[in-house]
Amino acid sequence: MSSIRSRSCGICAAALVFLATPGIRPARQAATPSRLAPDRWAAVARTLGMAGEIRGEVFRLRLAPFAGRIWMAGAPLAADVVEESWVSFGQQNVLGWMMGQVLLPAAQAGKVAGRLARQGLEVTGIVDPLPGSTPPITLIRFRGMGDATTLAGELKQALGALLRPAPNPNPDTGRLDAAKIERVLGRRGEADSGALVFRIARAEHVKCCGLENDPLLVFSGLPLGPATGMESRFAFEAVGARAVAVGRLAVRRAEAGPVERALSIFGLDTVALAELLPDEEPRIFFLYFFGRGNPLELAQGLRAAVERMNPLPPVNKP
Repeated sequence: MSSIRSRSCGICAAALVFLATPGIRPARQAATPSRLAPDRWAAVARTLGMAGEIRGEVFRLRLAPFAGRIWMAGAPLAADVVEESWVSFGQQNVLGWMMGQVLLPAAQAGKVAGRLARQGLEVTGIVDPLPGSTPPITLIRFRGMGDATTLAGELKQALGALLRPAPNPNPDTGRLDAAKIERVLGRRGEADSGALVFRIARAEHVKCCGLENDPLLVFSGLPLGPATGMESRFAFEAVGARAVAVGRLAVRRAEAGPVERALSIFGLDTVALAELLPDEEPRIFFLYFFGRGNPLELAQGLRAAVERMNPLPPVNKP
């Protein structure tokens, strides 16, 4: 596998009893109706100084990408085209939990990982999702358990200026012919600031971790879905007359080889294979890729790759 780099690490998590309180805007896209009232996350929103959205029983906040463009193979990319920064909160049994990730310049990664650890948060994975980029970048995945508002305060201390709300999506795909790309993939994408983003959940139920139904282990049996990053996500962005496709596919170990071969046939390079959680079941690996060329050929490669996985079928075909 070409230029594969990944790393994961574990640090002790703090366990405190969960609490929360009053008023937040609903999700931009309709989600499964939640049994948790939206106002229960208001204290978290106030602590972080930003609004979020309810996805099922999860409160999710999208964080702003770091400023500046990322250059790869002569193509300038927005940071959130490469990967999103986000944080999600929820409750499992009697305890609360938090999971998230942040994309940042590699020069800041060691300092931020250290601050997360000092706040009692667990760093579960660190990966370079785009080796060879300028500037070099790093993705840090983290989690914690305890009182939601306390976790939010710890995260604010750890991330500092990196903790900023993402701007509202801009429904623009630039020079991309979004309809043609969607027809090739057989799925609808999301237009945002010149990019076309696709998200694909896995069909099987993925859970975290350890013993089921143990109230002392907050992550035991926790369902992991798109709101906790357990999905494939990739984006197209126009670069001159061509396009760049970049992102990650959530694969099982046995799927990685067939998926990589399908990508390579259409000019998409696998650049990293990472485990971003240490203990989910079944085990999921994130295969990061990059390609530049004819957008419809890149879309064909991604369709071939997705067909070698176990994805949920599209809800609304284009």
